Amino acid sequence: MPRRGGNAFRPSQAPPDVRVINNLPGRYPVEDWRAYYWAVTDDGVPCDRYVTIQLPRGYADACPPVAWGEQGCIYQVRRWGLACLPSLLEAIGFDPTPLVDPNAPPSELVRVYLEATHFDLPGGFIIADPDYPLLLFDPAGDLKGSCINGISYLGALVWMATNGRIAADFQRVRREAPEFYHRAVEAFRHVLVKGTSTT
Repeated sequence: MPRRGGNAFRPSQAPPDVRVINNLPGRYPVEDWRAYYWAVTDDGVPCDRYVTIQLPRGYADACPPVAWGEQGCIYQVRRWGLACLPSLLEAIGFDPTPLVDPNAPPSELVRVYLEATHFDLPGGFIIADPDYPLLLFDPAGDLKGSCINGISYLGALVWMATNGRIAADFQRVRREAPEFYHRAVEAFRHVLVKGTSTT
């Protein structure tokens, strides 16, 4: 049976030991941003991680600082990693045309926009909730993004324990039934630690 959840739940392609991430290295000037995040290992343990991602130069100027819990220039956080707002590339005058063949279809320009702003992160199943936020800092150390509404810790545990049969972020459960949410976290942690499956 194919796994559900689509692109949001696909595994990361990042090498486990990568420290600096740039999908198009050497193709345009960049700035170093720092991403701090949590990833869930195969046995259900959340581990804190950080990497440097390289965004096109000028991106920091287009994104104002944010308070904790505000997305800022983060578009979304998925199991595989982090997507920053591609729309800010237009604001900084980023030109993708030199990076593609002149005869390439327009979809190739879109691909460059996405590769310049979407990053697979190492470490396992990337999560983002109020207990395990993803924080993004610009080169000056200013907080420019903080995602707390990606796939929750429970979402990762349930996905792994059911071998992908259940693909959900469980953020609504976390907000509306926090006590039940935390009991469920403990139950699914137990399933993974015991090495069993609910399939």
